[in-house]
Amino acid sequence: MNAIGVDVGGTKIAAAVVSPEGEILNEVRYPTQAIPPNRLVRTIADTITEAKGDFEVGGACVAAPGFVSSAENKVIFAPNLHEIEDIRLDRELGSATGLRITVENDANAAAWGEFRFGAGREFDHQVFITLGTGVGGGVITHGVLLRGAQGAGGELGHVTIDPDGPRCGCGNHGCLEALASGTAIGRRAREVANERPRSALGRLAIDRQVLGEDVTRLASEGDEAALQVLDETGRWLGIGLAGFVNVFNPEVVAVGGGAARAGEFILEPARREVHLRARSPSRDLVRIKEATLGPASGVLGAAALARGEDGEYVLGPSKRVT
Repeated sequence: MNAIGVDVGGTKIAAAVVSPEGEILNEVRYPTQAIPPNRLVRTIADTITEAKGDFEVGGACVAAPGFVSSAENKVIFAPNLHEIEDIRLDRELGSATGLRITVENDANAAAWGEFRFGAGREFDHQVFITLGTGVGGGVITHGVLLRGAQGAGGELGHVTIDPDGPRCGCGNHGCLEALASGTAIGRRAREVANERPRSALGRLAIDRQVLGEDVTRLASEGDEAALQVLDETGRWLGIGLAGFVNVFNPEVVAVGGGAARAGEFILEPARREVHLRARSPSRDLVRIKEATLGPASGVLGAAALARGEDGEYVLGPSKRVT
């Protein structure tokens, strides 16, 4: 039977009907900024109902950012979405839509999407990391999503990589997020542009703010300053991944998010660091590659985590025992 996956973020709500094969049958999106105050929960319900239409659906899962208690089906803390905090969303949304609702962290949902339908679909053990404005992630081992004792496991972006590094949004210094996110690329690009004003990167920075996609484009054109920025980013990423490889012994590390569009400019130096720093046999097994689902990973993973009235996954059992 089909399931609905919902991806709630700071800029949009996306709800999609997903088939057991991972095909998106229908999708509805609303910009979060356009939602009136105190209408977020109602809008999520309306989005689910509109996406469902006449499709046969067995349940829905809402993926949201922040600290999520999947056992209680509620968001404990969401920095930019306080309206949905401490609400039993399964009850509120369930009564409004007539569906069984489950709730999951958005990075965990994206990780599960890549596990079921994307880069990890052929493996039992996966680490997923997404490089966007921040750095998120999820870990799956023996086909089971790691949540931790309180549901807060898998915060891969806030592992300290350099204690003397730049300040992170969480308040710590030198987190992986502070060194390898899209935000970090932009910050480092501005620094390198000042250091190398005659480079293409430096000349662009005189005219306007440099974006992450600018760095990738200039790197592809051979600009040494842009190449330096992405190589440094890849090295920091690889240092973080080496630790994850040693701890989790995954078969695959899938790297997604907007910054991952830099591809091999980031992944190749990351692989070098993993080979240098991770231990055998884990480093000899793992494959580090770009995630394949893009922005769809959230709704696909959420749909695959939806459970029906019997408590089983609506889209059928995972390809492994869960």
